[in-house]
Amino acid sequence: MIKKLSRLTSLTETEVKIFLFVISMICLGGGVKYYKSLPAYEAKKFSYAKEDSLFAYFKNQEIDTALIESKTLFRNEKSFIAKGNEKNPYVKKTVTGKQNLNTASVTQLTTLPGIGFKTAEQIIAYRKRVGIIKSLDELLNIKGIGEKKLSKLQPFITFE
Repeated sequence: MIKKLSRLTSLTETEVKIFLFVISMICLGGGVKYYKSLPAYEAKKFSYAKEDSLFAYFKNQEIDTALIESKTLFRNEKSFIAKGNEKNPYVKKTVTGKQNLNTASVTQLTTLPGIGFKTAEQIIAYRKRVGIIKSLDELLNIKGIGEKKLSKLQPFITFE
């Protein structure tokens, strides 16, 4: 095919290959541009608002090598709460009181540290499957809860 195009156009075979390559790259670029203009592509974009606010906060901080052992790397380090955006607001969890695992709803369970919507649903499904949860160790049978998360949850849950 390249030899026939070379004879028809009076170009060398290498020139034909380069020409075909350039044309194919232009078509590919047009296809990518069209795909990115679709509404479905816009919905897939990730919001970096939280990460950007972290970078902005630490941008002008000076690293103090004398403070490395105290786990504080920056001079004048202040507590920091990341900012969200309108679509995905960043909400810091505040736990008030203890939650009874045998009666708590999904909404109540999501107020616990480290428990999101899916883990809360799994706790309720486990509760329906086995009945009353009697001990803290039973939570280890739930996907997403390990020893570390269990130690964080312990002060905030009861089994009454």
